[in-house]
Parts: sequence; C-alpha cells; structure tokens
Amino acid sequence: MWRNFTHCGVLPEVDPLASPPAPRDAAGATAEPATAADPDMSAEAVRARIEAARIKAENELIDHIRSHSDAIGFPGELGVSRAVNGICLRVLTTRGNGAFDLIKDVSDFVVA
Repeated sequence: MWRNFTHCGVLPEVDPLASPPAPRDAAGATAEPATAADPDMSAEAVRARIEAARIKAENELIDHIRSHSDAIGFPGELGVSRAVNGICLRVLTTRGNGAFDLIKDVSDFVVA
C-alpha cells in the first residue's frame, strides 16, 4: 500500500525587529516609535527582514521534522522542503499507521 500526503503550511510573517509596545513612564508617555524615515524601518527593509526570518523559521522546522523522523525510526521515505509560501512534507511508506503518526506529530509541531 502506498501513502502519499502533502501539506503546505504557512508560517506567520512577523518583523523580527518589531518589539512589544514600550512601557509607559509615570507620566503616561511612551518612547517615540521608529518612523518610516529610519533606514531600517523602510518597507523594503522590513520585507527583507520578514522574509529572512520566515526562511530561517522554515529551515529550523524542516530540520526538526527530519530529526524527529530519525528519532522515531520512521519506516519509509521522507521529503521535507521549503515551498513558495511554506513547507512541503512528502511521505512514502508501506505502513499507513507510520505515515499517520508522523503527520500527526508534524502537525503538532506546526500548531505549537
């Protein structure tokens, strides 16, 4: 029996330099936020940082999935790669339960 499952998951796009709101001082004022005139806050720079952070997160998730597959002794072939907007998981096995267990574990990684 051949099982093939493909799932593309999109990780959230978050600017890695964005920080939580600054705490208010006793008078209720906050620090001045960065403006669009700042070179590292331009739209292009923010997009580049977001893309770099997304690629890094996807690569870390791919490494985690591969190491988990090795750790559980997955009885089949596994392919994990980055896609246009997310990652692609390809599973080929003769045991449906093995494929289902791996897919369930991976979905827990993505949701967590």
